[in-house]
Amino acid sequence: MANISKQKLAELLRAKEKLNALENGGVDNWEWYDKSLEEWHKNNDLIESREELLNELSEVFGECAYEPSERGAGIAFNDDLMEAAMNVLERHGVTFTKNKVIRILLEMTW
Repeated sequence: MANISKQKLAELLRAKEKLNALENGGVDNWEWYDKSLEEWHKNNDLIESREELLNELSEVFGECAYEPSERGAGIAFNDDLMEAAMNVLERHGVTFTKNKVIRILLEMTW
């Protein structure tokens, strides 16, 4: 869960109300409406794709990482985790070397 300030929440609510008023007034029927949102859609799709990728990597990490000995000793992962992570990345069209994937997985533990 993310925390935002009351001021930011108020700004977001006002922006939502403004968008609703514009759409209720028919702005979404204007000739240039779709063209003006093309870049926003591209960015939004990219953000959603990144979020899906991170969620899938987190799930894989949670299933395959383990604590090798006593509590607090750290986290280890085996070849199954590496292969699963590489598969997730490939499904999203991302290719990294095994060393880069190891760095990513290690960063996820901190």
